[in-house]
Amino acid sequence: MKKNGLFILFLIVFIVIFFNSCEKKETPEIKEWKAKLMERRAKEDREFKTSPTSPIAGLNRLTVPPDKKSFVIFKDGNFKLVENKTKDSLISVFKKGNDWVWDVFDENFVCKNKDRIIKTGEPLKGDLTCKYKRYSFLVYPLDSRLVIVSFDPEKKEVKEFTHRYYYPPDPDYRVKAKLIRLEKKEKVPMITSQNLVKTFYRYARIDFVVKGKKRHLFAYKKDLSQKPGEGFLFIPFKDKTNGKETYGAGRFLEIKEPVGDTFILDFNEAFNPLCNYSHVWNCSYPPSENILDLPIKAGEKKYPISH
Repeated sequence: MKKNGLFILFLIVFIVIFFNSCEKKETPEIKEWKAKLMERRAKEDREFKTSPTSPIAGLNRLTVPPDKKSFVIFKDGNFKLVENKTKDSLISVFKKGNDWVWDVFDENFVCKNKDRIIKTGEPLKGDLTCKYKRYSFLVYPLDSRLVIVSFDPEKKEVKEFTHRYYYPPDPDYRVKAKLIRLEKKEKVPMITSQNLVKTFYRYARIDFVVKGKKRHLFAYKKDLSQKPGEGFLFIPFKDKTNGKETYGAGRFLEIKEPVGDTFILDFNEAFNPLCNYSHVWNCSYPPSENILDLPIKAGEKKYPISH
């Protein structure tokens, strides 16, 4: 019996040593890549916690119609859009020709375009950031309407936030890829979480092998005025992890367009649409042509939040 016990113990030790020796040894390049990835994740998590317009701090979303003057009020802990001026009115917003214009009734409501304060009666040009007491806002045109998204840095979800959730870095999901730029760059409408439509151009096909299987995804652009090798490629996709380990509506990759036609496609960089964190966002759903029939166990997992 003692001999059998010693033999079993020897066998276990041998198996452990054998499998440890078979493990992939990390090269200096992989170690450096992993360290940079973890550093970037930590930095982004800090921004999620501290930014005045953190995705998780989203409070509510106002969509201003172009055909009449609207008033923004603050009441019962929310910003609301009403048709008539009241004692609670902070600003009025209306379309004047091709420009959006507003009047400010409360001096605590301050908006800037970069560092320049937008005064009453001035046209609202570009994307604006605004402040009202502890609240922050993003203001931007969308089609014919104006969108005002409010943020509360003191939301319970912000105070409880520590970090997002990720798969461990896995170099097997850093795959060699080939970028095939399409001659005909057709428009692709993508339905959004706000039941709207965003239009992109199908710019290129990306061929790659992941976990021994040949697959492809399409990359999209909003702006075709850039030269090849400039700007960023938008790669929304779904895979077999959605709804279980990752966000149900899919995930995104956004990469700098490579100058040539070969590059490393890193699924460890996959991130969730902002809609995972708050209902205020307007996120594109990946089109059916970008649904993978296998699990991509890399990148960001779904964040457990109800909204």
